[in-house]
Amino acid sequence: MNKFSTLPPGHTLSPTEDGSVTLFSERFQENCHSLSGAKSETIHQYVQGCEIEKKILELNPLHILEIGFGLGVGFLTTLEVLKDSPHQWTFTSVEIDPELINWFFREHFPGKEIKNFTLSQDNWTLQILIGDARKTLPEFVKENSLTFHAIYQDAFSPKKNPTLWTKEWFAFLKTCSHESAILSTYSSSNSIRKSLVESGWKLYEGGKFGHKRSSTRARLSGDTSPEILLNLSRSPVESLKDER
Repeated sequence: MNKFSTLPPGHTLSPTEDGSVTLFSERFQENCHSLSGAKSETIHQYVQGCEIEKKILELNPLHILEIGFGLGVGFLTTLEVLKDSPHQWTFTSVEIDPELINWFFREHFPGKEIKNFTLSQDNWTLQILIGDARKTLPEFVKENSLTFHAIYQDAFSPKKNPTLWTKEWFAFLKTCSHESAILSTYSSSNSIRKSLVESGWKLYEGGKFGHKRSSTRARLSGDTSPEILLNLSRSPVESLKDER
């Protein structure tokens, strides 16, 4: 297991099969990543799933949004992949626990000047929004008139954190997405896919990782895969919606 200093209360490290570690949250009673490999999953589901290496060549700056910061595996893996790129990019993430983010900066960027959970270095900027994402992200988007080119939908599972998987949530993400945006997630549940389709996203298969047989990718243009539509039409489950 990687050598890290003591995490804030309520969090522990879980080893994964590729040698990287993930975070176990006592609050949500769930790991942040597949135990098949935290880093490998991040590369498959998000870096490759959102076509980051292609998009960095086409968009300047490239704006990436991550839903669920955790240990920072999403950011650190993206940083490693883009380390030789001269192009500008920003990485915006949401996290409910400020102690965890303070730990992250102390662990990975000791001595660096951090202002409002934001760090800028060379050609990239990391900015982390602390608190309830349903409140912090809309405020941030409005203040900065920002649209995102890639969305890592990596929140805790719908069973543990349903508010970040509803039709209304995905409809909001659509409003702050560039026309070329790709949303990628590890989830392939019919309820989540129905939430995405009903909010206007076009879906296609994201492929297998670890013990999961499939995952989901979404765009704002094109058509949803006929196979996905057929499967959804046969499923009795409903989309997730905000409680009224």
